[in-house]
Amino acid sequence: MSDVEDNKLPVESELPPYRQSDARTSKPLSDKPLSKFPLWLLPVLAIVLVIGVLVGKYWGNDEEASNESPVANNVQNDSANLKDASIEQAVLSVETVLPSQDNIGNTLSADGTINAKDVANVSAKVNGVAIERILVEEGQRVKAGQILAVFDTDAMEQQVLQAEADVAEAKATLANATADAARVLPLIDIDAISKQEADRYRTAKLQAQASLQASKARLSTQRLSVNNANVVAPVSGIISEKMAEVGMIAGGDPLFTIIKGGILEWRADIDPKLIGEVNVGTPVQVSLPGGDSVMGEVSRIAPTADNNRQITIYASLAANAKVRAGMYQTGEFLLGSSSAQTVPNSAIVSNDGYDYVMLVTNISTKDGKNGHNIGRIKQQRVTLGERFGDSIMLTEPLPAESRLVKQGGSFLNNGDLVRVVDGLSQTGKQATSTDTQARS
Repeated sequence: MSDVEDNKLPVESELPPYRQSDARTSKPLSDKPLSKFPLWLLPVLAIVLVIGVLVGKYWGNDEEASNESPVANNVQNDSANLKDASIEQAVLSVETVLPSQDNIGNTLSADGTINAKDVANVSAKVNGVAIERILVEEGQRVKAGQILAVFDTDAMEQQVLQAEADVAEAKATLANATADAARVLPLIDIDAISKQEADRYRTAKLQAQASLQASKARLSTQRLSVNNANVVAPVSGIISEKMAEVGMIAGGDPLFTIIKGGILEWRADIDPKLIGEVNVGTPVQVSLPGGDSVMGEVSRIAPTADNNRQITIYASLAANAKVRAGMYQTGEFLLGSSSAQTVPNSAIVSNDGYDYVMLVTNISTKDGKNGHNIGRIKQQRVTLGERFGDSIMLTEPLPAESRLVKQGGSFLNNGDLVRVVDGLSQTGKQATSTDTQARS
């Protein structure tokens, strides 16, 4: 026994180290005692195995179903999106307009005073006589020769009567002197009178003639004074100022001022650098209170600059009831016109400090031939110029066929679908012409 063990030990020692461990720990199956395994566990294991197979099959089906659900969901979502896209509704009904190509006037603005072009000062032709009546008022248009005021002529008429009596007396004196000279002077031929006495008769006759002439002159003067007691307009025009008052004693001061022809002119000062743009005949438009204006044209240009180194421009104005001398008004020199693109003010949308228009693009007809036009909104940034009433100029023009939302653009966003409710067709020239005529 010991020999056998001695013989086996060397064999075991010859095994490699990693095999020695396995040799010591492992035992042959034949060494396991089968008698100790309980036989009653076999049915239990079979039942557990069957249950495990069923449970595994159920879990496998559930996992497969869960793996297939994302695909089904994607299909359902795509179908829903397609359905939503096909039934997308317009967010707003809009009216569109086309940009307008208008002639924009080039102007030069200036401030100036409205004055009379020419005036006439009317004074009394008599002195020391009181004014009895005044027949006109300021702002009244008068004609040449029209009576403006009347003086008290009672005293002057008495002086006329006295002058007439003096003339009659002078005539009688002259007649006597003439008769005496005719009777006495022939006697000198027969030496019945001396030459000295003959000269005295001749002198008396000459004095009577001179006295008559003087009396007639005084009578003319008195009659002229009576005639001049009426203040008469020397020219036609408008009474711009009335200094006369009833009871005033006439002197050398003017009683009335008349604007000759009623012509007023606008006098404006401009920088000498701009004088080359203005010529005689250049039209002007001067603003008036209440939003009105009056037209005119440049009549003359001052040859020299004033104390402020400015050049004065004189422009005659057309007749207008609202124009008054002395008014200080702003005006414009109309220097010509140029073509520019304009759009309605209502089409401009301001946002974040910038200006936009809402273009309607991709216009098509929905629901067949008799359906309505729909389009897609495209927000377009624009640069604005001057305003002209209800329109505004675009410094960077849009394409002439652009369709703009006329109003309500602030309620729209880029990409919105809108319904077009005006009569413009997408490519119809006739509709374009109709819209242009409507806006004009």
